[in-house]
Amino acid sequence: MPRKDYNWVVGCLTLVLTLSVLFGGQLLWNKYAVANPINKAFLNIEGIESATVGRLNEQGKNSEQIKIYVKLAHVTNLQKLYAEMADRLKQVSGGREYEIIIQDNRTPELEQFYYSIHYQIQEAIFTGNFATMAERIESKANSAGVTTQMYVDTQNIYLKITKGTNEMYVVIVRDGSRQGVK
Repeated sequence: MPRKDYNWVVGCLTLVLTLSVLFGGQLLWNKYAVANPINKAFLNIEGIESATVGRLNEQGKNSEQIKIYVKLAHVTNLQKLYAEMADRLKQVSGGREYEIIIQDNRTPELEQFYYSIHYQIQEAIFTGNFATMAERIESKANSAGVTTQMYVDTQNIYLKITKGTNEMYVVIVRDGSRQGVK
């Protein structure tokens, strides 16, 4: 059998061109079919300063789950804002899984206060006694010099902790098997 000579340069260029088209197409798809619709959906929601869409997981690899990083401004009702974000995401996400990651201007002092009340929150999730949780947290907040605002619905607990101009927003999922907000 005669040996055929292959043009390796043409083969390598074809491979590079094919990969470039595929990766470029994926980038364009992510920008125009995923990120832009989500950014437009969040554009006019009062209380949202900015929203950024990412699809990388903790290892830096692409993930099927859409991560939306939302920078919040002063929010008066976190529960209402979160519900509006979730409704708009359902309209534009096309059934894909998503995770909302709230970015705020928290301080180490606010985080420490949150960790000090975390057990009351988890106990209330387990027992369903949210009135006692609210009383305990309010008492601790008064002694720590912070202001808290809590809302509870069937899916989440919404907590806003404020001291001065710094605010910390936390959404705690009541059902441990679901994804939620970080």
